[in-house]
Amino acid sequence: MIAPTPFFSDRGCHIRILNSFLGLRREGHKIVILTYPIGRDIKGVKTSRVFNLPGYKKTEPGFSPYKPFLDLFLLIKSLFGLKKGKYDLIYAHLHEGALIGIILKKFFKKKVIFDCQGSLIGELSSQKVIKKNGLLAKTIFIIEKFITKNVDEIITSNDPLKKFIEKEIKVKVPIKIIKDLPDKSLFNPRVKPAKINLPKNKKIVVYLGGLQKYKGIDYLLKAIPNVDEQFHFLIMGYPVERCQKIAKKLNIENRITFTGKIPYEKASSYLKLGDIAISPKTLESKEANAKIYNYMAMSLPIVCFNTPENKKILGVKGIYTKYKSHKDLAIKINEGLRK
Repeated sequence: MIAPTPFFSDRGCHIRILNSFLGLRREGHKIVILTYPIGRDIKGVKTSRVFNLPGYKKTEPGFSPYKPFLDLFLLIKSLFGLKKGKYDLIYAHLHEGALIGIILKKFFKKKVIFDCQGSLIGELSSQKVIKKNGLLAKTIFIIEKFITKNVDEIITSNDPLKKFIEKEIKVKVPIKIIKDLPDKSLFNPRVKPAKINLPKNKKIVVYLGGLQKYKGIDYLLKAIPNVDEQFHFLIMGYPVERCQKIAKKLNIENRITFTGKIPYEKASSYLKLGDIAISPKTLESKEANAKIYNYMAMSLPIVCFNTPENKKILGVKGIYTKYKSHKDLAIKINEGLRK
């Protein structure tokens, strides 16, 4: 299993990788995750890491100048492993992992399964790394199409991404949807709540996920000044510095508790503190909205944007707001108090 990322770093991409590992292991497969040099080891999950580079410390999503070198190390390590006859199948996460898999396939004729978590061009443009319709974007999309068309099987987590691959890239290989369902032994309403200091006699609004702008967190922060004072916001995720600056500018610091990074194994105990959950993700990168499944597993009311993907997951149970409207987000949170 090729994971070109600092696994495990307690974020959505890594939870997807972990769940794929655990799912395959339950089916009787023996798996090794080949990954970057930094990251948290998970008990019972066999990992093999490449050499580190001086100065490389980044665990959050986004571009890093170290990545091309680390991916080269992953390719070399994979070549040696396959040469020794250790592996029968290549299971590649992310486009970089799939590209490594395609190169390996040329030498060893092994089947490559690509676990695609989003559109490469959509992800980079939503992160503001590139302009959506620029020349660089068009070049990267050519690379994305090459990678996606040259694997043997594709796995995605949601229907919009599957349709994008079918219609825009026009692949001929099988595409299977495997949803990002949480581990029921970790996420269930019976877990004990975490012990942290929160204001008493307040309704707690919980958010669990990345705090990058493209994750939609800014819509939530801009909504808070218009939300009833009976609500307090428990925002779990990282990096927090940018969001803290926004909160200070909006004068809402006293209405938010930022936890920073939460270990995945403990996330449900923090969600247990919530009365209502928020998912302001806009899904432009075609990534799955996996946090909704975690919220559902904890039996929380969920406020989210009115998108086909969200409605497909939640149906009549969702509390839907106008797309990309922080004002309507505030209105629906206030309505949630009365339900």
